[in-house]
Amino acid sequence: MGVVRRIVFPVLWLVVFAVIAAALFKLAFVDGMRAEAQPQVPSAQLQTATVLAERAAITNTVELQGAVAADPAIPVRSTAEGVVVFLDAEAGQQVVKGERLFQVRKPVEDQPAAPPVSDSEEPTAPPAPLYTFVDVTAPADGTLSSFTVLLNQQVAVGSDIGAIDPGTFSVQGTLSTDQQFRIMDRPNTAEVTINGGPAPFACSDVTMGRTPPAAEGISTQAQAPGASFGPPASPDAGSVSCAVPEGVAVFAGLGASVAITAGQALDAVTVPTTAVQGLVQNGIVWVVGEEGSSEERPVVLGLTDGQLVEITEGLSEGEEVLLFVPGAEAPMNEAGIMYGPGVMGG
Repeated sequence: MGVVRRIVFPVLWLVVFAVIAAALFKLAFVDGMRAEAQPQVPSAQLQTATVLAERAAITNTVELQGAVAADPAIPVRSTAEGVVVFLDAEAGQQVVKGERLFQVRKPVEDQPAAPPVSDSEEPTAPPAPLYTFVDVTAPADGTLSSFTVLLNQQVAVGSDIGAIDPGTFSVQGTLSTDQQFRIMDRPNTAEVTINGGPAPFACSDVTMGRTPPAAEGISTQAQAPGASFGPPASPDAGSVSCAVPEGVAVFAGLGASVAITAGQALDAVTVPTTAVQGLVQNGIVWVVGEEGSSEERPVVLGLTDGQLVEITEGLSEGEEVLLFVPGAEAPMNEAGIMYGPGVMGG
């Protein structure tokens, strides 16, 4: 038995070594050559970003920072020429529109001449002069902040004789160029939130215009210390103001947030603003064809909310367009990463 064991064990070790050698040979030569014969296929491909025209609701709301300002005094000018013969008001008095402030006396220009006197008649006294009396009234409600007219004073038509403080307030701010285009020629309303003041309220009589030259380049923070009203107005900025309703407690200098809504579309064909060249009235989009090529197409634009723009003519729902205007720099997202064509695939 001892002799048999000494003979079997070496034979078994030889078999094990032979199996290991055969496995290594297969891995090194057979499988390796088969793997090299397979070509490498890239698993990713570069595609241009596109988007479909979709129906969506758009509310065109422009938000800006402003400040409460007292409405300017209304000048009081004489509407008649003559001598002041009666005063009805004095500085500091409350007046209502149409109320008489003073009366002016003016001689009648075409007065009847005295009849001729013959030699046999005694001369008679000349006829008394004729006058007309004209009332000058208040042009608005408010307080007479100044009133300089005096009795027996000679006044002319259009001469300044005082001013009326209306005691009303308005919220004023500035619009950038693109904001002006967004609310141009559209009925609009405004909702105002006073910083640290009353609840938000609707602000009526929204008006737009150029920022006065004296106000250009002057920060509203300098006009109202402690309030944050945004950067100084630029030369391209436009002014906007709305009347604070009666009964709302405000005072000049308060900061305010203003949200102006100018139009709403509930079921509009829309695309992202990045897909359109031009954002006012007329624009161009790049429509993607069946073979992947794109072509320019003019479109008519409607409302925009800053992210989407309404297409009123030239594009139908479901059509595919380039997400970004060719040649334009892609915008950054919130993480600071540039949007644009990316790697698509596995």
